[in-house]
Amino acid sequence: MLFLWTITKRGKIWIDGDAFRQIVAKRLPPEFYCQEVSFVGDQNLLNIYITLPEQDDPQKRLALMDKFEGFFKPTGIAVHIHWTRRPPDEYPGALPIWKKPLSWAAAAGGIAGLAHLGIKGLAWLLGSAILGYVISWIILSEDGNKLISRFVNDIKDFRR
Repeated sequence: MLFLWTITKRGKIWIDGDAFRQIVAKRLPPEFYCQEVSFVGDQNLLNIYITLPEQDDPQKRLALMDKFEGFFKPTGIAVHIHWTRRPPDEYPGALPIWKKPLSWAAAAGGIAGLAHLGIKGLAWLLGSAILGYVISWIILSEDGNKLISRFVNDIKDFRR
């Protein structure tokens, strides 16, 4: 979802809510979960909705509040964190694999691929998919970019 931040002489500035949610989720400890973010443009306020783990530690909450306030402060965005509680079975990733439609689609695709392509063709298909994923991960992810930078630096150091 896009949120309107401000209107300037040159046009409107929009903020991507999903991108903000990913930024927040990436910086959370594993026991916390970012449910949603919302943005109030005229107040420069980012509302973050975080689910608390079963064993709640108030010190961790304060540390997270300070972390996100410090992270967004240079942008001029204020942060307000809303703490919520949900049972663990309500997390989106908590469904068993047989209850996820994507796993059924993969199984059906695998059976159809095996029937039409054979084992050798299916192995080529799977290998190509894995290679494509690895290459896209290296190119698109922050960790992949760090890995490439480290590799390039090692080669430069080796050549000296």
